[in-house]
Amino acid sequence: MQLSVFIPFCNEKENLAELIGRVEKGCRAVTDDFELVLVDDGSRDGGSVIVEENMKTRPWIKLFRHKKNRGLTEAMNTGFAKCSGDIIAFLPADLESLPDEDIPILFNAFTPDVDIVCGHRQHRREGKIFLSKIYNEISMFLFGINLHDMNWIKAFRRDCLEDLELRSDWHRFLVQILHMKGYKAIEVPVNWHKRRSGKSHFGLKRIPISFFDSIAVKFVMTFTKAPMRIFGSMGFIQLFASLAIVAWMIYSQFVLNNQVFRMRPLLYFSLGLFLSGLIFIFMGFLAELIVSLRDEIRKNGKKDEDKNE
Repeated sequence: MQLSVFIPFCNEKENLAELIGRVEKGCRAVTDDFELVLVDDGSRDGGSVIVEENMKTRPWIKLFRHKKNRGLTEAMNTGFAKCSGDIIAFLPADLESLPDEDIPILFNAFTPDVDIVCGHRQHRREGKIFLSKIYNEISMFLFGINLHDMNWIKAFRRDCLEDLELRSDWHRFLVQILHMKGYKAIEVPVNWHKRRSGKSHFGLKRIPISFFDSIAVKFVMTFTKAPMRIFGSMGFIQLFASLAIVAWMIYSQFVLNNQVFRMRPLLYFSLGLFLSGLIFIFMGFLAELIVSLRDEIRKNGKKDEDKNE
């Protein structure tokens, strides 16, 4: 399969018929070898019925259902696993992105050295622009990636998704994770269209969640391979700080004749720092052991898969 278009939806019944027609038009503009993978993430408006009706005359449509709403990350895990295309495009179901316009733009932007193509929304007019800008600025700072719209439509080479693990609400960080793994991402301008029906699932409560998730992703991606770097650094800093305090107390006691050892809180603080530093160092060793075991399990699992093939 040359092209897979993946679209998750939840309560988007009024958009689905037009969406499917536009996907077909956009795909046929670039290839006749395509499929549409739809994941119904717990809809309650009967949207799957619309899809099933279209499947009778469009055999290239695949539909998968979640019995309850499990969130976009789980929908992606389901959908990406079912996509068989060499290029996989991810689009929303709300028609803020028009597939007949955007699929050719994303598909034609691939060159041999490009792994990910992101759409950069133009002429966007909605209240979430400021929040989106903050999110992208934080991502550029933390992950060192120079893109302006990382949480919108995207297209990937299949190799990217085989190297991608998603959990929690990490669907917002697909591009950042892949960038840190060495894949090259570019962006192309696309039009933004105002939602005509349905309701946005974005809420203000996601702002702090996104912030903490971005830090968590950065932490995991940076230190998963070498956890001793952070635990060891924090541990040795505390050890050196505690030793410096004790050295100053000894110097003051025997050279300056100050009775600093009577300052029990400072002595207890240095002892606490020393013990805390040792704990962090031991945590680093344990984390290194866990990472080594995980890598060994993955290698053995890959060997088993190769044997089965």
